[in-house]
Amino acid sequence: MVLETTSSSTNLEKQHAPRVLVIDDSLDSVKLMSHILDHYKCDVTMAFDGQDAIPLLVNKQFDLVVLDWQMPQMGGRDTLLLMDRLLTEKKVHKVRKPIPVVIYTGHSEEELDLPLVRNFSYLGFINKRQAFSSMMRSFNFILRSI
Repeated sequence: MVLETTSSSTNLEKQHAPRVLVIDDSLDSVKLMSHILDHYKCDVTMAFDGQDAIPLLVNKQFDLVVLDWQMPQMGGRDTLLLMDRLLTEKKVHKVRKPIPVVIYTGHSEEELDLPLVRNFSYLGFINKRQAFSSMMRSFNFILRSI
């Protein structure tokens, strides 16, 4: 299942609203991410697992990927490796620079086993347990850096 939301307001600072792919199996997390990213006038596409994310990545270019690390079917690590391999092998898009990825998880950053990838760059880590106001500040910083 895939959801897309686009803010109707224009982002005056950029030519287009930041295009963000959110990959998370939790409906509550998806709603929260959509709320936060809509606040920052992002063009948000949601995928509920790694398998849903693959065709989206093939058909649309993204400025940022927000990736849940713990998903039942295909975890964040496997999803990231598969997306990286797809972009490398298929040359789906002319990737001018690595796509920034934010890891979104309930685990600590130290527990993550981040793989080396060519087409993605780790931009940050957000813990699902942090306060909403802290998440808002984190995404404000993240979106300004892409």
